[in-house]
Parts: sequence; C-alpha cells; structure tokens
Amino acid sequence: MIQENILDYQTLPIVASIIFIAKAFAYSSVPIFTLLGYNLKIVAIISSLLGATGYMLIIIASSALYVILGVALVGYSTGIAGVFIIAYTPEVTLDNQKRIICGGFGFCFRIGIFIAYFTGIWLPFRWLAIFGLIQLSVFGILIIINPHSPVWYVQQGLDDKAKLTLLYLHGSEFDADTEIEKIKGKTLSSKISWNESFRALKEWKVLKPTLVISVIASLKELGGHEAMVAFSSHILENQQAMDPKVASLFYPIFLIIGSIMCMLIMNYCKLKWLMITASIFQAISHISMAIYYLVTEHYLHCNTEYSQLCHTLAFWPISNIALYAFSFGFGWGVVYFTLVGTMFTVHKELSIGIGGIITNICSYLAVMIFFYLLQNIGGFATFLMLTSTYFIAIVFTYFFLKF
Repeated sequence: MIQENILDYQTLPIVASIIFIAKAFAYSSVPIFTLLGYNLKIVAIISSLLGATGYMLIIIASSALYVILGVALVGYSTGIAGVFIIAYTPEVTLDNQKRIICGGFGFCFRIGIFIAYFTGIWLPFRWLAIFGLIQLSVFGILIIINPHSPVWYVQQGLDDKAKLTLLYLHGSEFDADTEIEKIKGKTLSSKISWNESFRALKEWKVLKPTLVISVIASLKELGGHEAMVAFSSHILENQQAMDPKVASLFYPIFLIIGSIMCMLIMNYCKLKWLMITASIFQAISHISMAIYYLVTEHYLHCNTEYSQLCHTLAFWPISNIALYAFSFGFGWGVVYFTLVGTMFTVHKELSIGIGGIITNICSYLAVMIFFYLLQNIGGFATFLMLTSTYFIAIVFTYFFLKF
C-alpha cells in the first residue's frame, strides 16, 4: 500500500490500530444483541457480510480512507466472530476437554497470523484481501451448517434437540442426559432483563472472573504483543538484521512454537505458572531490547563508523524478538483463551463483552502509541516502558489467579 502511495508511514499506525477500536465496538454490541434475544449465529452471519464489505473496500481502495473503513468493517466482523467462537467452543466441549480445546483456539489464532504473513509475502494487498474474503465466506457457511450448542438448546427449553446435538458431537454412546443436567446447573434457565444482567455484575462470583480476565487481557496487550505483531518486521528491517520477507514470518513462527509447547504441558501444571514464567522471559526480552537500542543509538552510532559492528550484532534483536514471541505463545497466547473458556459460564456474553472492550482499547493504545514512541523517544525508553507491564502482570497473576 505504501508502494502504491495509498498509505504512508504516518497513516500506517492508524490502519494497524483501527481494527481494535472496531473490535471493541463488536464486543460491546454482542451483549446487547444477546439481551435483546437475537440468535448469536444470525448475528455472526450478518457480521460476516459486513466483513465481506470491508474486504471489498480494501480490494478497490484508491486512498487511505477506503483502507481505514475497510479495515474497520473487517475488525468489527472479526470481533463478532471472536465472541461467537469464544462463547460457542466451551459450550460444545466437555469439562475434561475444555483446557486443551479452548487453548487450541489461541493456537489456531497463531496459525492464522502465520498464514496471513506468509501469503502477504507473495500476494499484493488486493489479492490478500480476496484471500481474506474467501476465508470469511467459508466461515459464514460453517456457521450456517454448524449445530446450535446444547447449552443454547437447554436455555430455550429444547432438551430433545440438545440431546441430539450432544450425541452428534460426542458419539451415540455418550450419556447425554447427565450432561444436560450439568448444563442446567451451570446456566440460566430463562432470559433475563437488562437490569437483571447488570445487577448480576454486582455479585462477586460474576464480577470476579470478569475483572480477572479483563486485567489479564489488558496486561497481555499493554505488554506489546499486538505492537510486536504489527512492527516486528519493521524493527528487524531497520536494524539490518534480516531480509524483509523472512522478517515478516519470524515473529509468527516463534509464536506457533511457543503455543505448541504450551499445548503439550498445559494439562500437567497450573496455568498461573505458565503465565508467570512467560512474563519473566518477556520482561527479559524487553530489557535486552532496550539495552540493544541504548548501545546502538548512543554508543556505537550505527549510521556512521560502527555500521559493520552493528551488522555483526544483528543476532541481538533477532534473539530478543524470538524469545518474546516464544514466551508469549508459551504463556499468554494460549492460556488467555483457556481461561476465558473455563471461567465464564453464566452471563458469559456480557462478561466476554466487557473484557473484550477493555482488551481491544488497550490493543489500540499499544499499537497506536508504540510506533510513535519508537520514532520519537527511541527504542530504549519504549521497551523499558513495556517491561514495567510484566512486573505488574507477575504480581497480579501470582495473587489473583488460583489455577
């Protein structure tokens, strides 16, 4: 887009961050749709059409305005899809499967990042938008043919259909009647009003998981993950550390490796220790990155007499970004979705909506501000600021996460 003069480096952070504001609107609208009694599957299908419109605007884009509007529509659609998947996945999953299945959503998300970056190397942005349009169309079709969750059927008083769905999902020998009784014990038996729903947030058993997930999600984003997704290749290119095509794949590859490691061991240890371990190594990565900028900007003067030495030190930022990406995938990347899937049962759409609004606002701030901080106050101060988030995350996780 920059090569075609549609975007410049001043509008790039706006495009990279606007998707999170759109997703925040999506997360805020889903609880409204739910309280009004709309079927979440229908909402997801309509949002897919909005996302398709957004991709069409990107395909025909001739100015930054088209791109920003298109990305906003795609972001709103992505937010609706995210709520649908986060709410639907635990509803069709047995208790002993929730950790690995809900965590698998985070893992698949990293795979999606890799595919997007990989195809972005070879495809012009318009063809990349066409690829996204095809994916969104497949998603819409899958929503249509996918069965309602058994939880939704139970809430509607349709126990027979809930039983058929459970047998379809888990096999003809599955004890569906017992599972239906479990569902009735965990969910609301009837629709509730706006006032009842918001009054429920005053109850600690509803408010606590909402607050815990919201704070964890905020720290996850303020630590710089989304900013690193958006600008890691830019950092590596500027430091002459890697070929631009390879740089764009570097971060998502290590995200996937970390996610795989997390999936292998998450059933054998407490989730809090995965997150604390990840936070420690992410803090180390940011501190090391800050030192690298301090050395290369203030002592080696890479643009002048020490350019060869700086090129030799190219492994430093590469190693830091690899460590950060691996640690995020190992801890926060998978564990967050596992927590969301296992902690929310009653009032989940409202709770997920509140958490999502806060999360995406933090993502917007992190991505929007990171690029300007990097350009104006330098990498040393920027990465030190990000490091402080992880010290808060370690303390919060240790005291407030019990499993």
